[in-house]
Amino acid sequence: MANPINQLTAEAKISLEAELKELLEVIEPDLVARVGDAASQGDLRENFAYHDLRRELGIKRGRIQELRTILKSSVIVEVPINDGYVRLGSTVVVTEDGFDDEEVFWIVTEAEASNQSDSSSGRMKLSVGSPLGQVLLGRKIGDKVTFTAPTGAKLAFIVKRIQ
Repeated sequence: MANPINQLTAEAKISLEAELKELLEVIEPDLVARVGDAASQGDLRENFAYHDLRRELGIKRGRIQELRTILKSSVIVEVPINDGYVRLGSTVVVTEDGFDDEEVFWIVTEAEASNQSDSSSGRMKLSVGSPLGQVLLGRKIGDKVTFTAPTGAKLAFIVKRIQ
């Protein structure tokens, strides 16, 4: 069965490639060395550090495979110029109705949302397919959106800024 095509923005592709490079060149070799050190500590049946490190290495290798699959089957989608509406690639600032605290979301494709945080900019990735992502698409500054969260709670947000 063929892999589905993953739509990525150019920015997201660069970010995923950087994550893959760090996993392959820094994190995986470090974990392999640490697993080897832990294995040399004696009886593996009672060596909890060894088993924890093996589990962590397995998780990281799974992420490496996931990233390779996403990048191999990806196509770049154009991000429209900011026209005042929330679109794929927009950074949108919202407040929950009745509160002042701002939340910053970067509207991304499903494939891009697999790594949630964008720590370099403080944005939280929000998939266009998520409940909030779906109601934000096409909205403009001042619009109030309501949606039902996966927990069942009904929430309302107001669009404050679009970048």
